[in-house]
Order: sequence, then structure tokens, then C-alpha cells
Amino acid sequence: MSQRVRDVLVVNRRRQELVTRILQDPSLRLSLVTEPGCLPDYPDTAGMESVTLVENVQNLDEVRHATLDLMNRYTFDAVVGPAESSIPTAGYLRSYLGMPGIPFDVAHAFCNKNAMKARLRRAGLTVARCTLVPSAESVGPFLRKHGLPTVIKPAWGDGAANVHVVRDESDIAAISRPDGPLLSNDEAPFLIEDFVEFEDEYHCDGLVRDGEVRFVSVSKYTRPPLRGKGSVFGSHTLPADGDEARELAELHGEVVRAMGLSDSVTHLEVFRTRDGLVVGEIACRPGGGGIPQTLRRAYGFDVWEHFLATELNRPLEWTPDAAEGIFAFLMFPVRPGVVRRVPDPDVFADFPEVEKVDIKIGPGARISGMLYSTSMAGMAHCRVDSVDRIPGLVSALEKRFVVEYEDDEPEPRPEPTP
Repeated sequence: MSQRVRDVLVVNRRRQELVTRILQDPSLRLSLVTEPGCLPDYPDTAGMESVTLVENVQNLDEVRHATLDLMNRYTFDAVVGPAESSIPTAGYLRSYLGMPGIPFDVAHAFCNKNAMKARLRRAGLTVARCTLVPSAESVGPFLRKHGLPTVIKPAWGDGAANVHVVRDESDIAAISRPDGPLLSNDEAPFLIEDFVEFEDEYHCDGLVRDGEVRFVSVSKYTRPPLRGKGSVFGSHTLPADGDEARELAELHGEVVRAMGLSDSVTHLEVFRTRDGLVVGEIACRPGGGGIPQTLRRAYGFDVWEHFLATELNRPLEWTPDAAEGIFAFLMFPVRPGVVRRVPDPDVFADFPEVEKVDIKIGPGARISGMLYSTSMAGMAHCRVDSVDRIPGLVSALEKRFVVEYEDDEPEPRPEPTP
């Protein structure tokens, strides 16, 4: 007896991982809702059942009308939103249509940082003091009222993109300009948060089923994402039986309960301060950078496969299979400019700790636009036998991996010998 083909509505800008997996599954039929400027990112629209363009995937009413029109032809079994830009919209459609999956109020709280912090604070969890900035004109006055130093960021967004530290009046003047780094890249509302002085930053990546955390991996950043821009940046797993990992796993469970999440994967950011742990942010989607590959190598956990299974509301049997060692990924940064030379893939051939190297750019690549914490020239996937080995390895690989740009000053040539 053949399996029934299920119609899946995907609301998405540019995230491709789930789109690729759905297109490869013969039991699924994909209908896409995206924006005109994002369409060139899709290599296989011919394999889709339908493609609908909207001006903004975050416009709930526009996407609702587009979906109702599609429902004249299709009976959708699931709605999928793979990134912050579309997770709330997918939740809204599920709530509006009475479909299974993350409902709108929960999806919205995971993606609107102000709503997220309010929910966590009400549950008694420690988060940074914050202020919502309702309009672009209010940025300067609200920063002064909140007090410095502080961090300002879009209320909607992911990664460390367009996140700025504001320390003094000159920073306020720069951030408040319409053509400045904040307002030229995003629209209000913005969120102001106390600048948290912390010692270490962690991420917890989990699987939640029926409201229970079925799996969680705890990792520590080699450098905090906000500080890691422009330098080698990544993270490494922590031994699951250690006190550090157990403490963070317990906090992860408390955050999941506070957010009201029933079924999804999670990516939680946590700071360790002198006064204890402070919750940064949590997402109900896979972490970025090398996190998915690290989870697969360390535990056999395919985080995108499990995310898709929760989005489709279908069971997926899996048991963690922890491999020996400490697993790490390191991303080597890029900067604006035209690339002249990148290292060869065998740049770390003499480092047995490096199991794989992915080179992401090549000579002639033009780097421009907003750079994220995950913008990179290449990535190294490593395994060591102890957490103590990580700092030395990071330092050695950072010195070895050098990207040259067309505008770099040429190295001085030695004077000829008389």
C-alpha cells in the first residue's frame, strides 16, 4: 500500500535546509510562500507544487490571504517556518486554521525578543533588564533613559546581526542617525538591554517532545558571538556528566517550560556572570554555524531532521549515541573587501585534531553587506580528548588560517644584498 502524499506549506525567506529535505522526500509535496527578492536563492522551484510571492513573509494578513487562495487547490497537512522571519507567521497560520504545531503565541514569543524576555521574567528566570524602543525617533531618548552601558538590537532578528554596544554619548549619536549602523539595516521596534558583564557564554541545543526535553547538548563558546565578530569563533561540547553541563541542562528545561514549548528543537544562549547564570535568548529552530554538524558528530543527532519531524507532526524514533571526545567547530572570519587568496583545504593537514575543513569562499569573492556571527571564510571540525586542549588548538589554527584581500598592504620586500 503506497504512502499518502502530504501537502506542506513552507513560509520562508532564504533558509534552505528544510526546503531541500522536503523536496527529496517523495511522500511530501511542497508549496512555497516567499518574497520576490528571495526567489533566486531557490535552485529547484520546478520541483515544487506551487510558488507564491508576497511582499513580506512577516505580514500576517498578506500571508493569510495568500494561504486561503492556495487552499482552493490544496489541503495542507502542515505549515513549516524554518527561521525567525517566518516562524511566527507559520504559528499564526496554524492557530488561524486550527492545525497542529507551535501556535502563534508561543512562536511569537520565541522570535520577538521583548515578548520572550517578558515571559521568562514572569517565570522567575534571570534575564537582563530591558526596554522596548517603539520608533526610530525614540532610540536616543530611550537609550539615555535606560542608562549606559547597554546593548541595542532589533526586537526581531537572529544571530548577532545588527547588535550594538552603546557606552557613551558619542555612541548614542551614531546609533540614532537614520543612516547609522542600526537604523539603516532594520526598522523599529528595537530592544535595549543592560550590558551583561559575563565570564563565559554557552549554548544548549535540545529536542522537545510532548512538552518534555528528550535530549540536550551543552556547549561552550570559544568566544562570545558578539565579541567573536572578526576573529575565529566557535564552540565545543561539554562532558554531559560534568557539573557545568548538568547545571545548564537543568536551566534549559526550566526555560522550555516557561516558554510553553510542546514540540520542536531548541537553541538556548546562556551567560555565566559573577552572580550566576543569566538567560540570553532561546530559539525554536536549529542553531547556526557548525552546531548542526557538531551535534551529528557527537551524538548522531540530525537536528534539521528532528526539526522537520516536529514541524510535520510525525514521530521520529531516535536514541542518542554519544561518541568519545570533545567536539568543536571553528569558523574563520571574513571582512568587507575582495578576496585575493584563501588557504588550501589541507591547511591543517598536520593537525590530527582537525577532522574536516570546509572552505566557504574563493579568490575573487566580494564580501559586502551585513556580516553575521556566522559569516565565514571557512570552518574546521575538530575533536580533542579534553576541554583543556581547546584554547591552544584555537590559537594555533587562528594563526595558520589567513585570508588575503586585494586592498591588503603588500609585505615589504627585503632590500637587495649589496
